[in-house]
Amino acid sequence: MLPLHINVTDKKVLIVGGGKIATRRLQTFLNEGATIRVVSPEASKEIEELAETGVIQWEQKEITIEDLNSASIIIAATNHPEINEWIAEKASEHQLVNVVSSAEKGNLTIPKFVTKGRLTFSVSTNGASPLLAKQICEQIGNQFDEEFISELNRMYEERQNKKRNF
Repeated sequence: MLPLHINVTDKKVLIVGGGKIATRRLQTFLNEGATIRVVSPEASKEIEELAETGVIQWEQKEITIEDLNSASIIIAATNHPEINEWIAEKASEHQLVNVVSSAEKGNLTIPKFVTKGRLTFSVSTNGASPLLAKQICEQIGNQFDEEFISELNRMYEERQNKKRNF
């Protein structure tokens, strides 16, 4: 897998499943400005509340092939590995698919990441241990204080000025 940072603002993200992992993935994409649609017969309280307030769309039903069509990114996060794998098989070659029950079945993994100001770093164990990835990410993040982040922001502004004057 090639690590990339992608802009998901206003991208259509389909999350299939309504449990803890689906909710975590939903929050990650929601925080980055994606348009979220959840398809699941049942959902966590958080998903229900987000749907009730209109922040996301939730369709309380089983997934169908038609549901896959309009999404740029699909998160297969049901409690049924066979459904998750079916989703990966039926998705278009142009869609990014994360299969939470079997990462190698999809073409997208979602690393643990931390953003501090303009500094973003991510850690992946390629599915071996998400907990370890989280711990490593936290350890790295603790090395950068507010003074460092302020200096990085200053460097960014300086670079933007140079670009404008070039």
